[in-house]
Amino acid sequence: MIRNTEHDPPYWRGTIWMNMNYLVLSSLNHYSKVDGPYRGRAKTVYSDLRDNLIRNVVRNYNQTGFFWEQYDQKNGKGKGKGARLFTGWTSLVLLIMAEAYNEC
Repeated sequence: MIRNTEHDPPYWRGTIWMNMNYLVLSSLNHYSKVDGPYRGRAKTVYSDLRDNLIRNVVRNYNQTGFFWEQYDQKNGKGKGKGARLFTGWTSLVLLIMAEAYNEC
């Protein structure tokens, strides 16, 4: 969590961002379906990460009534992390729940 500069905190580093996790899940989903030495591992990591992300968003919404821009990397809390009433990136959780990934 080292600052980029005196006036520039590590905005994109350290916290949980749904857009980055969506991209990771998309790749893990792909590699869990193709033959290769890491197919089983990709499936396990995909399932664990997907379940944890969904649970975390739902838990935060139930506790605060809000979706958050980002979530704390240590405890998963959204409160105080980024903007509230921010369904931008966090709305990707719906695509994650539907397992709707755009495979090219």
